[in-house]
Amino acid sequence: MKKQPTAGVLLILCCFLLLGLVYSIATPVLEASDELNHYPFVEHLARGKGLPVQQPGQESHFGQEGSQPPLYYALAAALTFWIDTGDLSDLLDLNPHARRGVPLAEDNKNMIVHTERESFPWRGTVLAVHIIRLFSVLLGVGTVLCTYLLTRRLFPGQPTLALGAMALNAFLPMFLFISASVNNDNLVVLLSSLVLLLMVRLAQEGSRRRDLLLLGGLIGLACLSKLSGLALLPLAGLALALPRIADSQNRAGWRAIQRWVVDFGLVLLPALLIAGWWFARNWQLYGDPTGLNAMLAVAGGRPEEFALIDLLGEFQGFRINFWGLFGAVNVLMRPLWVYRLLDVFTLVSVAGLGVWLWRLRRNRRLSAGLLFLIPAAWIGLEFVALVRWTSLTAASQGRLMFPTISAIFLLLLLGWSSWLPPRWRRIGIALPVAFLFVLAVSAPLTAILPAYPLPAQQIVESVPSTAQPFAVDYGGTARLLAFEVDKKLVHPGDTLKVTLYWQALAPMAKDYSVFVQLFGWQKDLGQSDSYPGGGSNPTSHWTPGQIIRDTHHLFISGNALGLRPAWIAAGLYDFETGERPTATDAQGQAVIFPILMKLQSSWTASAWQPDNPLDVNFADRVRLLGYDTTTHAPRAGEDWNFTLYWQATGEMDREYTIFAHLVDESGGIVSQADGLPLMGFYPSSQWAAGEILNDIRLLPIGGSLSAGTYRVLVGLYDATTGQRLSVLDAADQTTDNFVLLATLDVQP
Repeated sequence: MKKQPTAGVLLILCCFLLLGLVYSIATPVLEASDELNHYPFVEHLARGKGLPVQQPGQESHFGQEGSQPPLYYALAAALTFWIDTGDLSDLLDLNPHARRGVPLAEDNKNMIVHTERESFPWRGTVLAVHIIRLFSVLLGVGTVLCTYLLTRRLFPGQPTLALGAMALNAFLPMFLFISASVNNDNLVVLLSSLVLLLMVRLAQEGSRRRDLLLLGGLIGLACLSKLSGLALLPLAGLALALPRIADSQNRAGWRAIQRWVVDFGLVLLPALLIAGWWFARNWQLYGDPTGLNAMLAVAGGRPEEFALIDLLGEFQGFRINFWGLFGAVNVLMRPLWVYRLLDVFTLVSVAGLGVWLWRLRRNRRLSAGLLFLIPAAWIGLEFVALVRWTSLTAASQGRLMFPTISAIFLLLLLGWSSWLPPRWRRIGIALPVAFLFVLAVSAPLTAILPAYPLPAQQIVESVPSTAQPFAVDYGGTARLLAFEVDKKLVHPGDTLKVTLYWQALAPMAKDYSVFVQLFGWQKDLGQSDSYPGGGSNPTSHWTPGQIIRDTHHLFISGNALGLRPAWIAAGLYDFETGERPTATDAQGQAVIFPILMKLQSSWTASAWQPDNPLDVNFADRVRLLGYDTTTHAPRAGEDWNFTLYWQATGEMDREYTIFAHLVDESGGIVSQADGLPLMGFYPSSQWAAGEILNDIRLLPIGGSLSAGTYRVLVGLYDATTGQRLSVLDAADQTTDNFVLLATLDVQP
């Protein structure tokens, strides 16, 4: 090899180490991917409790991670056994409204509630977690170095390519995030990278017994770190076979096959000695050497109807997770278009690999590319294993491909550089490196830290003048002073931002949840449930007298169309029991359901298409637009169900009752359905000009009613005086005080 560019290597490693520490500090304790379960496994071992025995239905903090091979956790326990971590249970104050795996959610990114006990100087569990995170970062340093060494070995004359692949590995935001967390991926990724590097060396220089034993030992350690390390065994078989495939004289020789068997046996022996006991233990405990059945029993499997084709729908999340999806798979990088650029880089690079292979074929140098089967096959093997695993349980996360990260960035950058002329190669390689570096530096500031707001950020000195006063007390411990909404006109699919201003009246031992609900006639149109502050400021942490700003985001359901009006209500409740503290207004009167406000209608008459359209003008105040029904031939003894569509054409200054009369041929009323609109839920005095609503009615058809033809007459009358509204024609002349809605053929 040529002289190593030591300065560049050291610079990249130092940058990675520094960034890893930044990610470690920026990410709150136990908020990294699955750290909430990984660390309790470490703590379990550190307390001398031995390896867990997984049993479905048994509660544990480590959950499915207790089924993992133990090497990483044992090393982490050895680093932290001396720390008193008795505060772990207190630290595990779970957020019941956490939006795990929902990256587009605006709040509740936090899995647990964080307090000042996590501040520096660290102690107890927090100190232990940070020590293990540092250990993980150092493992990541080793992986980044392996990427450089692998590329240099395959391309000894291209140090720029090696530095570029190394830098892409180092500045991948998701790799930094995982490397700065308590996660067994960090050890298996390093060991896999070392194994890959050693395999390439063996394929280049030939297999010596010492190297074969070392290779087997590393594979054994990888298997003892994570089950994905098992895929290294077939890869080792391929790597040992490549020199024999390339040698045409030995291609079909029995001696070559025998030598391969001996060499592979030398690899398999130390692997079995190191990790075999683990698989034997699994077989004894669970009847499965991998222990996957026990892990699935705890983690939960896919539904039976799930098929491999369904995984295609999860591919978007898979690739986003590879580049950067932080927290509990719910914190995206910003702006979102960076993922599109990364997709472009990937597609261009993969296409470039095809160009590179075509050039090898054109120059009749395909045999020279056999070595690249090792990293390519490693990616393929790991991907197949991941597809198998994620078909069993929901685990479509691109970061699970990190054991192949050295191979991935080697091949991606090789493909990318294949498009570049020699004089532009350095600049061309620097472009994706610079882009990832900017993302790596900015992600903690623009994505991770904003996802976990501090409680102090929600405390305000006073209620802003733009807020609408409310003044409702809840159980004598909290008062909702005021609220704000960002829009008063909503459409289905909108997100409504509602900001509440609370004041603590007395200390609260209980953590109440806040509900903000948008509801219409007999339907919920959107709801937010959360601890205050988007999950970061529970009520037990409030100080009496403080004013807390509490913002909620309500997604407006598609069911909102046709369900007007809509109201916003807010209040407190106990998440465990569902009980609500008594709400009282300023006069001390009980408030059954604290409604903040009514939202205005956002649809016009053109949005309505009743099955039976009409256009009836009632005194220039309201129009009947039509009606829906399922039948015009009801049976005696049944109710006739129909829906009226009304539109207010002017301000309604009084209460009107809607009447629906079933009359016989002589005009006598045989049944009627009179009542306020929407059963009094939305009286006409509250209708706004132009607003449309649908009013569902049931007209009883008596069982003794004779079969025959009947008419349904509909109109409105003043609830106080009984005076009906006149029906006007196009010339504004009164024609009647009712409209013939329908003719029914009542069946016996």
